[in-house]
Amino acid sequence: MDSLLENASGDDANALESYDLEDLGNVKDDWEGMTMYVPEDLHNALNLAYRELSLETAQATNYDLQKLQDFYPLLIAVGLNNLDQSDTDDLLSMLEYLQSEYGE
Repeated sequence: MDSLLENASGDDANALESYDLEDLGNVKDDWEGMTMYVPEDLHNALNLAYRELSLETAQATNYDLQKLQDFYPLLIAVGLNNLDQSDTDDLLSMLEYLQSEYGE
């Protein structure tokens, strides 16, 4: 996402501003809820990533990135896509990284 926003110049910036994403209403009422438990450092990194992307998106476009409507579903979809493209060795390497980076 950083590279997309960093490369936004000239015509690319106009393309970003032309996004017309649908307001999905009250996702708390309309979508399935779930609770996740993550280590504190991962939780902090997640919140920081959202704030950074929200600021970058607001600066590059007129779109107000929403945490529940946009960020969390995007994060999960990208993660699922990466998992779909991974084999068992990749998965174990990712779990080792998760434990070393965010484990207690």
